[in-house]
Amino acid sequence: MARRRVLRKREGRVTYEGGKRIVIPHGEPVYLGTQVRDYSPKGLSHSREVKAILKEMEEDAKHLPPRTIQARCYALFMGILHSSKMPKTEKRKAIKMLNDFRRKHGWKPYELQIPL
Repeated sequence: MARRRVLRKREGRVTYEGGKRIVIPHGEPVYLGTQVRDYSPKGLSHSREVKAILKEMEEDAKHLPPRTIQARCYALFMGILHSSKMPKTEKRKAIKMLNDFRRKHGWKPYELQIPL
């Protein structure tokens, strides 16, 4: 697994990616995340990965509108549900962490329509 510093790209700023200097002509302003996490193969396989993503989203919540964070929460929820590599016990832990994050921000938790 490779470890990468999390970069957020936005308009008219300079960022570094893969050791190269890049000027971002379009998009939103740049800010750098302080979280560093492992990038594993595609898909979620453990609740620890969800915890790392939630830490990133917590930091992003300071800079991005709530609507964007809620959209990311939904995408993460769908990723948890559709992950074939994650056991059911890990899915339950991950959904609980995600719902705790949502409650902390004053949003309703997700409810499962059908059992896992």
